[in-house]
Parts: sequence; structure tokens; C-alpha cells
Amino acid sequence: MTQLVVIACLAFDHRAPADDVQRFKACLLQCPQVERAMEVCGTFDLIIEGRCSDIANYTRGMERLRKPLSQLVSRIETSFVSRTMDRPSSVEEDGGAIWLPCHDGRRRVEHRQIDKIVAEGDYMRVHVGNWSCLVHDTMSHLAKALAGAGFVQLHRSWLVRISFIERLVHDQRRWTARLMDGTTVSVAKSHTQDVLAIISGESSKPGGHSAIRSEVGERSDEVNENLLKLTS
Repeated sequence: MTQLVVIACLAFDHRAPADDVQRFKACLLQCPQVERAMEVCGTFDLIIEGRCSDIANYTRGMERLRKPLSQLVSRIETSFVSRTMDRPSSVEEDGGAIWLPCHDGRRRVEHRQIDKIVAEGDYMRVHVGNWSCLVHDTMSHLAKALAGAGFVQLHRSWLVRISFIERLVHDQRRWTARLMDGTTVSVAKSHTQDVLAIISGESSKPGGHSAIRSEVGERSDEVNENLLKLTS
């Protein structure tokens, strides 16, 4: 079934109570129609992407938010996505490999098998599952070698496979990445745009949000109740 993809840009009134704004954001993120949201700096404060079955469904959703929008938001602009354009990858998903040193020689490791690369002085430690090795190389050279293979640099000392990131957490204007092995890495400000690109790109894959969408859908009644409390 064709769905309407909606992009809404919100600027919050600087006079609005901060606690009310945070509660409103939390409610928005739990709405079944909301796919994702990004806090930004500039003309707007929050960008939301959502999906509706049609214009009527979108209108009903906006009507439920009419009161908090009038109280907390000074400006809102909405666009409807007509077509998306993806940048072609320079490397096939299953292609590419590097040779890494091991105790008895060299081991061929496919790009997709590498979980993360962490700088240790003049060496780079490449992690492949429970195994790792030290490589005398630079982070920039390894990042270039893995370009297009699904990696992102979170910090000047950290290069991570995107699918190895379990969660991205935003707190106090900073992003933190939680990896599948339990490691927590602070995202450098210089790499924040790369992180936001991950959120946009990974979420747009078919089925990428099915589990989240299902869970949120089950809480729709609870969300509507929270919105009513917020607007009362």
C-alpha cells in the first residue's frame, strides 16, 4: 500500500518551558506515524520524518497535535516526499577484503567481517569478532580502503561498521554510539553529520523499522493518552 512520507520541520518558541518541550518531543517519538526525528541547529530545532496512509490520516494526526503545536512551536513547515535518490555504493556489499597479520602469516578478512578499528598509538587494532590484530597503518588510510563498505568514523580513533552499532543516543547536544559488544563511544562533533546520515540511510532500508514500528503501534493508545495529558 502506498504511503505518504512527510517531513516536518519545527522551530520551538524560546519562551516555551523546557520541560514541556522535552515531553512533547518524547510523545512525538512514540507516535506510530513517526519514523525518526533529528535535533538540529539553525532555522529549525527538530526535523521529523513520518508516514501516513493518506492526506486525511495526516490531517487527523496534526489536529491531535494542534494545541501543543500552538503553545510550543513558533514555526512549522511540512513537505511531502515525492521521490528519494540514493547514492550508489562504490563497493559491492559482499565485495572487498584485506589481508591481516596473524601468528603464522596473513589472514584474508572480508570487509563485512570487520567490526571496528581502534587506534593504539602508531598502530590500528582491527577487531574481527573475538579475534583482533595490530596493523601498522593510519586510520585515514584504512578508512579510505573501507570506503563504501558500510563503515563510519565516530571519532579520530574509531572506525566502526554501521551494522555493529546497536544504538545511537543523543544527550546534552552530544551523540554516543553503543556497539554490539557493549562498548560506548562518544561521537566527535566533526563526525556528527556522518551519524545523522546513518540514521537517515539505514532507516530508509526496506524493513529497517518493522520491529520498531510494530512496538510503537502497540503503544499508540498510551501515546494518545500522554498527548491528551500534555495538552490539557
